[in-house]
Parts: sequence; structure tokens; C-alpha cells
Amino acid sequence: MTHKLRLPKYFSGAISVQMRELYASTAIADLAISLVMLFEPIFLYNVLKFTIPEVLLFFAATYALYIFFLPLGAKIVSRFGYEHGVMFSIPFQILYWFLLFGSKDNFTLIYYAPVVLAIEKSLFWPSFHSIVARFARAEQRGREFSLLYAIVNLVGIAGPLLGGIVSERYGLRATFIIASGVYFCSFLPLLLSKEIYTPKVYKFHDTWELYKTYPMKFLGYFGFGEEMLVLTVWPIFLFIVIADYQETGVIVTVATLVATVLALYIGKVSDKHSKIALLQSGSFVYALVWLARILVGTTFGALVVDSLSRTSKDTVFIPLSTVTYERAESTHILPYIIGFEQALSMGKFLAAIVGIIIFSVTGSFAALFVVGAIFSLLYMLV
Repeated sequence: MTHKLRLPKYFSGAISVQMRELYASTAIADLAISLVMLFEPIFLYNVLKFTIPEVLLFFAATYALYIFFLPLGAKIVSRFGYEHGVMFSIPFQILYWFLLFGSKDNFTLIYYAPVVLAIEKSLFWPSFHSIVARFARAEQRGREFSLLYAIVNLVGIAGPLLGGIVSERYGLRATFIIASGVYFCSFLPLLLSKEIYTPKVYKFHDTWELYKTYPMKFLGYFGFGEEMLVLTVWPIFLFIVIADYQETGVIVTVATLVATVLALYIGKVSDKHSKIALLQSGSFVYALVWLARILVGTTFGALVVDSLSRTSKDTVFIPLSTVTYERAESTHILPYIIGFEQALSMGKFLAAIVGIIIFSVTGSFAALFVVGAIFSLLYMLV
């Protein structure tokens, strides 16, 4: 961490100290998150006996609160700095997990969990995105983000497998406790150097002006509504098809390994070719993969489709993120990031509400997969 990181065959220049610290912190944090993320909706469904609409309602409440908490989070981040914002978010993530698994014994705790998770998000994501937009080198921003994304995927390879093994043998509560301990350590890399930051005043008016400047671009971020379904409904569907924590974790682990290799290549391509063309073609393919989920009925089919889903999502997410950081850096970083996060949260909230209505009427996972395909096409507008 104290030496310059230079990878001449992939990067064109050295990576900043801030990005290197973010890489290390993200690796630790996402190892913890990958241990439990797959099993959070399964916990709601299988342990707390939530219905599919109730699971979606839980996360709809989270994102509804997040939309309104974001400007307050931005004020805190603009006052204390990006790295401090990441550190401030850590206790709230851990508290969320304890409220979640504690609700098995005291159900009333589940009502507080979305509030705490929304606070965590309002501190973490504006800080995370702002660090990348501010400190990634312009000529290799796609590669620097794809490395960050690959790190997330690499730790995500072990996470679902380990989480599945621990959950199967010792229960989900043990998995949540281990994840909390690991996540707590994610602040350590951020202490390796003193953050140099000039306090600023964030005004939501600046974000509102960007909404008026890029209305269709922000509408494109509504495409993240599909992510609401892939992170909530898809894990439950896998669990129903496979009916085993450990095997479900194995499926996601193998699929993530396949996607990780592609992520680095896409980052390099996005720096040298049209990001918009890559994003639009990737969105179309990703929509088709959503429809392919309808055909899944076996463990092998789940593995194939989840692998295709993760690799095709890479062709969308990496150029989309790179374009977003470029636009933020060329306008106003924090105001644009807040607009980006609010827009994607609106998309997730809308997808949850539509999902609740459709599943309540049809009781069909296939119908939800069609909704995911429709939302994924909105990425083309970014």
C-alpha cells in the first residue's frame, strides 16, 4: 500500500493512493457482504416466513427512505470528506445485520432494519462513487473501475461458498456474526494515509439543476430496478429450485468466477472504444438473459443462466459506471453522484412496487423475470 502500484500491461499510469486504499477497503467489506448478501432475502423468506411481496416491500421501504436520506448523507460527506463518509457508514451496516438476524427472536427489530440500512447507504455510496470520480485517472478510469469491480467479484467467489457452508452447518445467524466482524475491519486501509479534503457545502439545488440538464440520462438509471429483482427474487428462486444453502452458494461462486475474468477485459475495452455502444449492446443481451431465467428448472440450468447474467451485466455496468464517473467529474462530482443514486433508487423502488403487484396477481416468478428484462433495457438511455 505504501508503494506505487503500476501494472504496465494493463494500466497506462500509477494508481492514486486514494484508489489503492479504496481497493483494500472494498476487498474487506465485500468479502463480508458476499458472505450474507445472497442469504438476506432467503432469511426473510425461509426463516421469517415473508412472502415474495413482503420481501420486496422490505427493500422498497429501504430505498424509499434512502432517496430522502441521500441529501443529508451528502451534506455529511461534503463536510467531513469521502473516506470519512465510508468509515461513518460501517457501524450502520453492522447494526443492520444485527437487527436483521435478531428479528428471528424479536420480530419488531425488522421494522428498524430498513431505516438503518438506508442511513448506511446514504453515507457509503456517495463517498465511494466520489472517490472513484475524483481520484481515478481519466485516461484509464474504465480499467481502474473494472479492477475495483473485479476485486468485488474475486472476494465474491469465496463469500457465497463460505456463507453457504457456514449457514448450512451453523445457521444464518453465525454467518451474520462472522460477516460483521470482517466488515468492521474494512476501515483499516482508510487510515493508512491522512485524507486531504477541503470541506464544502452541498446543496440539493445543484443536483436538481443536473436533473434538468440530463433528464433522459437519469431516467436511464431507473434500469437498476432490475437489480432489485436480481438481488431479492433471484436468490429466493435459486433456493426454491435447489433447496440447499451450500449448493446455492456454490452456484453463485462458480458464476462469479466466470464473470470476474470478463470484467477486466471489458474495462480495457471501455477505455479504448465507445462506452455508449458497449452499454447499449450489453443492455439488449442482458434483457435476453433475464428472459432465459424463465427456463431454469435444474441446478445446471441455474449455473448457466447465473453465469450468463453476471457476464452480460458486466458489459452494462462497467461502461455505465465509467460514463457516470466521467460525467460527474466534468460537472459537479457530489451533486451528480447524488442524482445518480437517487435515480437508481427510484428505479429499484418502482421495480419492487411493480413486482409486488404482479406477483400478488400472478404468483409467477416468470412474470417478475419479464419485468427485470424491461427495466434492463432502460440502461440504453444512459
